[in-house]
Parts: sequence; C-alpha cells; structure tokens
Amino acid sequence: CCEPVPWTAIDPDTVLKNHTRRAPGMIYGLDFPWTEDLLEEFGPAWLTTAFHTAGTLARNNRVLTLTVDTSIKIDAGNNAGKFLFEVTYERQTADLDTKLFAKIPYKFTQETKSDRISSSVLKQPMDLHEINTYRLVEAAFPMKTPKFYYGDINNETSNFILITARIPYAEVGRAKVGEGKLEPFQVEGPYDKCKDSIQLR
Repeated sequence: CCEPVPWTAIDPDTVLKNHTRRAPGMIYGLDFPWTEDLLEEFGPAWLTTAFHTAGTLARNNRVLTLTVDTSIKIDAGNNAGKFLFEVTYERQTADLDTKLFAKIPYKFTQETKSDRISSSVLKQPMDLHEINTYRLVEAAFPMKTPKFYYGDINNETSNFILITARIPYAEVGRAKVGEGKLEPFQVEGPYDKCKDSIQLR
C-alpha cells in the first residue's frame, strides 16, 4: 500500500476532455464515484469493496445502506465539492463511523469550471497529496484527524474521491456560524473559506 504513486502533469484540455470518463484509481485500482449521484449509483456494495480494499473495514463486515444527506449543502472553500452521507453496517463496532464526509472535484460547469481548473491543474497534484496524507500519515499526527475510510484519484481524468469520518460540528445547519452559545467540548464551525465578505462582521 505504500509504493510511490507517480503523477504526470495535466493541462486544462485534459480535464475538459476526460472529466466525465469513468476510470480506475491510481492507488487501489477500483473504478470510483466522484459525485453524489454516482456514489448512490455505486451503492453499498461498492463502499464495502472500497473499504475492504483500503483496509478500513473488516473482511467479515459490510456496508448495508447508504444515504446521501441532501438537507445540508456544503459550499465553503474553492478547492473541491463536498457532501455528507450516512451508512449502516452489518456489524456495528465501536471503531466504525456511520456519519461520513466526502470530498470530490467540482463539476465542470459554467459556475465552477474556474475552481475546477484551479484545483485540478494549477494546484495539481494537491488532491493526491491530501489523500496520501490521510491514508499514510494519519497515525503519525500529534493531533486527532478525521478517520480515513477511502480515497483515490485518476491522473487522466483528475477525478477523485476522499471519504473520511464526519467532524461533528455543532453549528452545521445554522443560518450563521457563530450565533448561539456552545457547550464545553462542542466543535465550533465550520467557517466559510474564501468568502471574506461574509466572514467579516
């Protein structure tokens, strides 16, 4: 699992040509979803295989259900799309999270194509480095980070997915982050990034 994963530089034309193409990941060799709709299409069976392959789910366990949370939209930042989903397992154990977070590339639409080029081309291979940080260095950090469940990327399409445990932000779903009193040990945020006009108050 720790062999180097080489990256070849790509240009905007490569992203434009290949961003809708399904292709296997560079790390685990599985075809993978890179949108909410594709994750639902791939379903619990794919999640089971993915988690088994990444070593984050015991071989004698499996994902039974998968539900994308459409009630909360996450649009903070400018490096990637994000969404939340929940799963159930055949055997629920203390080490398994049911509320998960997925990071995916921006869609190549008129509204977000500049963000997609920024992350997939100008900042490449940022997404590969982030996935590798979670899967290889997680245990070495001096602080707790969200548990890694699966992540992969394809060099030719620049599509990727990163699945981790969800941080239990106390203020998710509130109209404005920072309103109301937090109890001890509740997690503040998340604050919007790259939206300074909203943050300054």
